[in-house]
Parts: sequence; C-alpha cells; structure tokens
Amino acid sequence: MTITIREIDLDGADAMSTLLPLFRAASAVDSPRAPEPSESYLRLQIGRRAARHVSCLVVYDGERPAGFARMNHSKIANRDLVYGELWIPAEDRAESAGPLLEACRDYARGRGAARLVIDTSEFSGYDAVCGAGGGRSLAGEWRRELDLAAIDREQYTAWAAPTEKNARYRVEIWRTPTPEHLLGPLVEALDVMRDAPTGELVMETPLPDVDRRRRTEADNSAAGMQMYVAAAFAKGDGSGSEIAGFHEVFVYPDYRMAEVGNTGVPAKFRGHGLGLRLKAAMALHLLEREPHLDVLSTSNDADNAPMVRVNDAMGYQAAEAWQAWQFEV
Repeated sequence: MTITIREIDLDGADAMSTLLPLFRAASAVDSPRAPEPSESYLRLQIGRRAARHVSCLVVYDGERPAGFARMNHSKIANRDLVYGELWIPAEDRAESAGPLLEACRDYARGRGAARLVIDTSEFSGYDAVCGAGGGRSLAGEWRRELDLAAIDREQYTAWAAPTEKNARYRVEIWRTPTPEHLLGPLVEALDVMRDAPTGELVMETPLPDVDRRRRTEADNSAAGMQMYVAAAFAKGDGSGSEIAGFHEVFVYPDYRMAEVGNTGVPAKFRGHGLGLRLKAAMALHLLEREPHLDVLSTSNDADNAPMVRVNDAMGYQAAEAWQAWQFEV
C-alpha cells in the first residue's frame, strides 16, 4: 500500500460519498448486530456541533479511500482530550490502523491536547496496534439492543403505569425542541449525569447550561435527527415542574435503529422505579410514533449496575463490548 492521510472537508461535495461506504464496511465488523448505518446517521456524526469540533482523517491507498478516523474536541470541557473512533474496512485494517492512529495523535497534539482516546469494539482487532502505540486500556462499556417487535406490550404497559411507589409522579414525553418552560427543570435534572461512571477515564462533565442545551437540540434538528425526551415530574412541590427523572432517545428518519441518550434519576428520587417506568413508556411511544424503528440501542458503562439491571429486565441483549484506549500525545 502507498498510504497518505488527509483531513477531509466535511462540508465538501465528496465527504458523504467518501465516508459512508467506509463507515458501513467497518460497522459491519465492529457492530455486526446493528442495522447498516444510514446516510442521516453518519451525517449527524460528522455534522457541525455547537459544543465540539468534529474532524475526519481519511487514509488513502494511492487515491483509494481505505478508512477514516472521526475526531471530536470539546469546546466546553476536557480541552486536554481529543476522542474518537477508527472506521476501517476489514481488508485494510492491518496496513492502515497503525498509520491512522499515529495521524490521530498528531492531530490531537496539533489541537493542543495532551490525551487521545480511541473507542474500539471487541470485534475490531485493534488491541495489538493500540498496545504497540502506547495505548492504555481504560473504561469499558456494553452496547445492548432491544428488538422492538419482540417486546411484550402488555408487560411494558404495566411497567409504564403508575405504581404504589411512583404514583405521585406524572410522566410526559415530548419531541424536541424542549418547551421553554421546561428547559430550566430539565437542565437542572441533567446535573445527575456528572456522576455517571466512566471507569478509569478521567472526564470533566461541565455544569449543564440552558443555552447550551438549546443549541444542542437545534444542532440535532438541523442534522435531521429527532430527539424524544420522557420526564417524570414530581407533584406537590408547589410548581409541579421539578423533574424527578428523564430518558432521551435519538431517532434518525432513514435508520431502523434509534439510540438511547442520557437517562438519569436524581438521588432524592431514586428507589421508586422511575427508570423502568420512563424507559417502558418511551418504547411504547416510539412504537406508535416511529413505526420504521426495529431496534433500540443503548450503551452503559460496565460499572453502571442499576441501569444494566433495568435493561436486562426489559429484554435488551448484549451486542458488543467497547473499550476506551488512552494515548499520551
């Protein structure tokens, strides 16, 4: 192979035609249970974001694209960290992975970062090249899938209904943009995500911010993604607007798989079964509103035992494990 690596113009006319075939071929290896990625799904992954800078480095064999890396650099927090993934078709991994990984380190260094984190699937075969490149294996997580066609709707309806423990909460589901009067309560509840486990990976989660949340929802909408939010509201607090738990799902118009976003219950509301109630209510809502969906995908840190228990009860099946490799740059 004659390898060169270049950053591609993500606004250029050839960006999608170059990246999508590579992404599909690599995903078939790394996430074999997932549906083939759609154009809208990739478009969101590489689209402009208010809170982070996104770039793609493409490795070429001569003039033939042989793989790419997607790089993310937050504009808000973790300025010392660039993170991303390698998407290389199976036949080109042996020759391309090492040079592309080194280019990622150069890229991170050029942006003033001190660390590079690359997520790899258990099926990717990148462990050797990551280890040889000085990588240290850190946080691990499982991706799980729920077959929406196979769920027991009667059981889900029972889970979504108020119980003795959580009857004092009312549940609402909306599609973003979040109504202005709910942005403040939602952002306040999102603070619980700052305590989400990340294993040995040191990550600073910034304080939630109303304006940033508004921009994030606008970015998602501009990229063609629908975002749904289910929230449990505490009654009897005077205003009726305090959010006791929330659950987000991302839906792509031409992709059969939706992805679970943040799910959280602030500490003072835990133990009431709100996580299960919200997730069951959302699944039923999606079955009614988004009939093109077949699969729900969720990723959880291996140490997040409470959420793993809920997902297991709902029928989620393990798809693949992912590992974070950290490199000093």
